This record gives sequence, structure tokens and C-alpha cells, in this order.
Amino acid sequence: MKPPAFDIDLDKHYKATMVMVCEQCGHEVRQHLQSLHPDAELSCECGSHISVSPLILQQAAQRVQQIKQSYHLS
Repeated sequence: MKPPAFDIDLDKHYKATMVMVCEQCGHEVRQHLQSLHPDAELSCECGSHISVSPLILQQAAQRVQQIKQSYHLS
């Protein structure tokens, strides 16, 4: 199984949201990064499940830090 493609959005309070793309339908599934935990399983509107591995969470946290550093926020 291929890991889900994801992106990071920061809100006006600089809280991170992970945006994952469903492989089945291409719909974006959004979830606050703080509320995710390793091996979490999210459901898409089409009914398929997106699994979030510990590695994906680690990569997302690193990307958040890179974004914050580039904007001199941390």
C-alpha cells in the first residue's frame, strides 16, 4: 500500500492541518495534526480509509517545522 500524499496548511494561529488525498476518489481529507496519532485511520467521503503511519506523522511534523522556520515563526 502506497503512503498517502499529504500537504500541510497553517491557520491564522499557526496550527497545522494535514491535508491528505484519497487514492480512490482524489478528495482531500483534512485533519488537525495535533489530533492525529500513529496508525490512525481516517475515512473519506467515498468510504475508503486512509491510514496514517508513524513515519507519515513524523514527516508532517518536520514539514511544519520547515514551514515555520521559513516564515521565522519558531
